[in-house]
Amino acid sequence: MLPADDPARRLYEELLERFGSDDVVMISLRGDELFTPEGLATLVRVTRAVEAAEGVHHVDGLANAVRMRPIDNDVEISGFLDDLPRTQVEADQLRDDVLSDPLRAGTFVSEDGTATGILVTFGRMPEAVFLAKSLDLQVREIARAAAPEMSVVLAGTPYIKSEVGRLMTSELTMMVPVVFLLMSVISCAFFRSIRIGIVPIAAVALGLLWTVGVMGWVGHDLNIVTTLIPPLVLVLGFAYATHVVASFQTSQGENRAQRALARVAFPVAFTALTTAAGFISLLANGLEVIRGFGIFSAVSTAATLLAALTFVPLMLSGKKVALAHPLVTGESWLDRKFRSLAEFDIRHATSILVVAAGLLAAAMWFATKIEVNLPVIENFGPKTEIRLAYEEVDRLFGGANQFYVMLRAEEPGAFERPELLREVAKLQEWLVAQPEIGNTTSVVQYLEVLNEALGPEETPTRRIPESEKLIAQLLLFGANEELDVLLDRAHQVITVMVRSTETETREFDLLAQRIDARLAMLPEEISGHTTGNAILLTRAANRIARGQVLSLLAAGGMIGLLLIGYFKSIRLGLYALIPNMLPVLLYFGLLGATGVTLNNSTALMGSIVLGIAVDDTLHLLVEYRRALRESGDVEAALRAALIHVGRAITCTTLAVCVGLLVVGGSELRNQAEFGILGAATLAIAWIVDVTVTPALCLKLIRKA
Repeated sequence: MLPADDPARRLYEELLERFGSDDVVMISLRGDELFTPEGLATLVRVTRAVEAAEGVHHVDGLANAVRMRPIDNDVEISGFLDDLPRTQVEADQLRDDVLSDPLRAGTFVSEDGTATGILVTFGRMPEAVFLAKSLDLQVREIARAAAPEMSVVLAGTPYIKSEVGRLMTSELTMMVPVVFLLMSVISCAFFRSIRIGIVPIAAVALGLLWTVGVMGWVGHDLNIVTTLIPPLVLVLGFAYATHVVASFQTSQGENRAQRALARVAFPVAFTALTTAAGFISLLANGLEVIRGFGIFSAVSTAATLLAALTFVPLMLSGKKVALAHPLVTGESWLDRKFRSLAEFDIRHATSILVVAAGLLAAAMWFATKIEVNLPVIENFGPKTEIRLAYEEVDRLFGGANQFYVMLRAEEPGAFERPELLREVAKLQEWLVAQPEIGNTTSVVQYLEVLNEALGPEETPTRRIPESEKLIAQLLLFGANEELDVLLDRAHQVITVMVRSTETETREFDLLAQRIDARLAMLPEEISGHTTGNAILLTRAANRIARGQVLSLLAAGGMIGLLLIGYFKSIRLGLYALIPNMLPVLLYFGLLGATGVTLNNSTALMGSIVLGIAVDDTLHLLVEYRRALRESGDVEAALRAALIHVGRAITCTTLAVCVGLLVVGGSELRNQAEFGILGAATLAIAWIVDVTVTPALCLKLIRKA
């Protein structure tokens, strides 16, 4: 999500380069029979089976963990399970040994001794390959098959990413047909014809095909944000095509399709331009994933506009369509409602503007309560398997969310000095004291265990050795793969692995700030930074907040300039911008009032609302100015404009809201919030367009 030059991303990439992959899943095996001869044999069987699974690079767990212990003035180096216990007494003794080992307790074995964790590291591969093969689910099912008598759950970042991918794939294949079906029903109902109602739907399908084709051509994958583009294409394309078809139904004379196109080509093209401006404004966001959404949403706008201005007139120009659908005359039920609404607007224009100002003030107040947060595990429902698995791992192992504190000394070999290692130990004590942190692991625990096993004292103790030379010897003697992820070869950079129960970025950000403050208290020769997936998500959340402001300013500026150019007047252009900014501000007021956070999905809606809401406003203003030039009567022009475009803007708004409500049915919380709040906001935008915009016309825009 973060750009390549972001400091947090560069630090994370340094972590991967020095210490290997951070994409690790944990398989938790739980059962009262774990520390029995049979249970431990099962653990070995599960470990071997997972090691042989496709894509697995290596596995760390109790079955292959090394222990060092002093025996008869010598040191025994062996695996905990090299010789499986034959009796329950031996199994109990092994349990006591493991729980007394600071390297294993809380990591490979839960504090209560009822569960064990197997850490599975996959080889580096494209995420698309990992997802296509569901390698995470494969290792979980392998473990369940090898340990049918135990409870087996899975946790870890690769599991979350893959589960999101699987949900997006399944929901996308469901959403697109459902949106197509619902829009078809709406279109046929509004145009009172199946034959003419499918014309906008066909144009939408063509625009979607072009958009997805461009994405595939340039090699851009669907992700948690761009997966919103297909349903968005459907509702955008439907709006443009619907205005052309609505104009066709009211056009007279020969060449009705050409006449219809001539009447609406400018407002449709102009609204597409303003919508594209709203999407392009997302390029001001610091997150690559949101910039990609902005680019391809603008592409979708161009594709659907092209389909509306070429394909739709072509379909409408057929003789069968023209004969089957003569000119619509007389007022429909909806036309009469809009005539009544126009009279209401004329009588209460001042009151409407006062109410709008009050709502604006309330929205701005509620907007101050918005919180920024990227949901991770909270993105899933509370009763989903992945959510329950994380809760279990949090409870048993002190946290399923793993991140790192990376410490760097000024000189190579610095972390052979006892005084610096004691500073690391103090830092770990402070970390564990934080309520969000379960446990930590660093080279300090390794040295303490090694010192107990190899220390020169007559009665070895579990502590950091006093001698720099002895520390260097212990590190040389105890070198292994586990130590390689905690200490670099130059003994200049170390990592402290931290397990946390906190995953929501708004809370994690507070924890990271406290840690940063503590790291600032380290001796001058040590610098420290937090890193890991959780830290990157927190940094991304902060960029969302900054990028949202820039995107809205850019969108408002571009659309404002377009309106000024259309009216050829700064004053009128800014007046016309008011009914479009109001729904955006109301959207942010809704975020603050409902407690929905600003995240990678909801951050998009501000620019989208501004880009889409301006469509209906422009259609109304174009028709109003045309009628005003013809009649010279402001009230008559307003009645004519509202009746003329009322059916089309109602149809398109209904279609947009229905499409977004389908997205609102997503199992992913941020997608659902995007859909539901987006539908509510665009419904509000429709209300603004049929009330506030006419009131502004009556009070402020009285010249064509």
